[in-house]
Amino acid sequence: MDTLAEPPIASPLVGSVATTETQLWLPAQYTPIPANDPRPGKLYKVTAGGVWTNATTGTLTITPRWGQSATAATNITMGASVAQTVQATGASPAWYLEFTAVVRTIGATGSATGTVIGTGSFMSSGSGAVSTAYNISFGGTVATVQTDGGGTPGGNGIAISVTLSVAGSFTTFYACVQSLN
Repeated sequence: MDTLAEPPIASPLVGSVATTETQLWLPAQYTPIPANDPRPGKLYKVTAGGVWTNATTGTLTITPRWGQSATAATNITMGASVAQTVQATGASPAWYLEFTAVVRTIGATGSATGTVIGTGSFMSSGSGAVSTAYNISFGGTVATVQTDGGGTPGGNGIAISVTLSVAGSFTTFYACVQSLN
């Protein structure tokens, strides 16, 4: 399957994350959805991966959002995960995520009455001295969005954000979106 945007060769984000929600990539660049492409029943799959670190034991929350803004909070949420306890990382463990969104309804052009819902999973290898692995489910909330590409925050795209309760960083190696139908 072709992707709707080219996955990056270089990292689209190497960022410090601590107590504030931070997007893993810019949705307008790496996971855009063309204006007027959404229709009822349309499926989009986001795939991404990289490495992460955190200094001490804390919590990690994963939040999927719809929109193209570079600011996480201005994009519309599709349901954050439960805050998952994570151990301090020794080396930089790899992470991988998949998220599938379905367009349930679309509104008239220029209205914010379309709805989308999606679910996903964030997976990471063990971290620190404790032999742990993480599989964090996220999503599951119906979001009312403007599917024609206009409005606020302006444009269609799928963003995934992380919030760590302690100092840490996430590096994204690639992120792409596929149209499944």
